[in-house]
Amino acid sequence: MSEAIQRKGHHGPSIFDHKSQVDPTARPAWFTEHIESIPDAGRRLLEQYSGIPPDQVLSHVIAVRDKAFDIWSYACIGQVRFLDFSLPKLPYWKMVIPRLRSDATFVDAGCCFGQELRFLTFNENIPATQLYAFDLEPAFIDMGYELFRDKGKLSAHFLSGNLLGGDSSTEVDELATLEGKMDIVHVASVLHCWAWDDMIIAAKRLVSLTSRDPGSLIVGNQMGSLDAGEYDMPTGKGVNYRHNQESMQRFWDQVGEETDSKWSVTSGMFLPPVVRENMEHSWAKSDPNMRMIWFCATCVPC
Repeated sequence: MSEAIQRKGHHGPSIFDHKSQVDPTARPAWFTEHIESIPDAGRRLLEQYSGIPPDQVLSHVIAVRDKAFDIWSYACIGQVRFLDFSLPKLPYWKMVIPRLRSDATFVDAGCCFGQELRFLTFNENIPATQLYAFDLEPAFIDMGYELFRDKGKLSAHFLSGNLLGGDSSTEVDELATLEGKMDIVHVASVLHCWAWDDMIIAAKRLVSLTSRDPGSLIVGNQMGSLDAGEYDMPTGKGVNYRHNQESMQRFWDQVGEETDSKWSVTSGMFLPPVVRENMEHSWAKSDPNMRMIWFCATCVPC
């Protein structure tokens, strides 16, 4: 078994210390023990694209979910939100999809199982050769092929990559192969893993992947708060920064200054049902103003 598969119970890269954070016999509140259904769009993809019999879909998803959660204890995995495709639900979709239909290159940063790429190829008929994705955890990419049963079928490009960099003497920088080549960067539920300074480092790396041509896009969504600032991570180790619309503008202004680029930003706060539910748990009660925030940063001439 690889080192990656042996790692258990981590909430996210900002607190990764090679030690178990979650007792596998006592799952955290963001792990839904009893899954009775999955989103319709995810089920349709698994049945029609992956060819999984309807009566086997749920057990198949749960088996992959459980394995993945023992590697990284992300809430989107524990609550099976990875099959609730976010791209078409957010305002920037109307800017993304026509560009994709005009041969734009697209990379999904922190792709988890690569579910958004499968959605684009199957639901929207976007050629997989335009699509790229990377994740910090290579095992998730392998699990994506297991989940969707498309090894050798999907021609999208998958890499492993660390937005914060790493020990260059031991870590191959696969992201360097994408630098300056992407028209659209998608980063969903990733940047909220870090406090402000590390988030800036990650965003600067995302900028490096873009062509920086006017109209290049960096879009995404993440945990935010009406009261922007740093909050304790749910595990009790480390903090993350939660944006509101004003702080999101300041953030991209700073990213632009530090990368000799300029970004026009639109954003919005929203409160989806899953956040309402999570706010009832003790780990979320420290921030009654918790929301999700979406953003669309468009490269403009300096």
